[in-house]
Amino acid sequence: MSLIEIKNVVKYYKLGNEKNYALDHISLNVEEGEIIVILGPSGSGKTTLLNCMSGLEKVTSGKIMYDGKDICKYSDHKITKFRKKNIGFIFQTYNLLENLNVYENVLVGANLGNRKVDIDDILETVSLKRHKKKMMYQLSGGEQQRVSIARALAKNAKVMFCDEPTGALDEKTGKKVLEALVDANEKYKTTMIIITHNPGIQYIGDKIVRLNSGKIVSVEENKNKINPKDIPWG
Repeated sequence: MSLIEIKNVVKYYKLGNEKNYALDHISLNVEEGEIIVILGPSGSGKTTLLNCMSGLEKVTSGKIMYDGKDICKYSDHKITKFRKKNIGFIFQTYNLLENLNVYENVLVGANLGNRKVDIDDILETVSLKRHKKKMMYQLSGGEQQRVSIARALAKNAKVMFCDEPTGALDEKTGKKVLEALVDANEKYKTTMIIITHNPGIQYIGDKIVRLNSGKIVSVEENKNKINPKDIPWG
């Protein structure tokens, strides 16, 4: 059984008598520990798919199964509890607490989790241990994004959803962020779903999903993953 099974998912918005399909009968399986890279142009349905997979949005129809349980049937209270226990998020905007230092921001994530974690070990994984006492204004954009990765890891989530994690970063900084994601995946076996418009990022994924107009155009297994520092950019 796959960790996540998406079965014939539809998401549409009604505009008068018209139905605007954001997701048009999507089916996809995600195995535990995989890095999934979802590619597509603006308006292709990438963010909607991420939001539905993570339980932030409800589907119109279809099933989203985690370990055989359909989260589409969960109440608002139950889906909130599910996200708190199982899901981590990394956004293009870092959503960090400016009045806390690096260590304290990561501790916020740890306090949301169910198990004790070694924050220093996590900071070492994302190459931030020497910055643990710094405030957010003392960090670069890439360093702040790595704090957000560390915070999500500290929560000890099963699945990490990454919404354009390098979208606001230059090539050098973006590749450092991707290295942190790959290192975390290898070390903690965290399943990662990355949505991006940058085609170079596909080369770090185990599986590449291409979307267009709310439909999956292709799903490819990537047998030759590339180190993030070597991927083409842009």
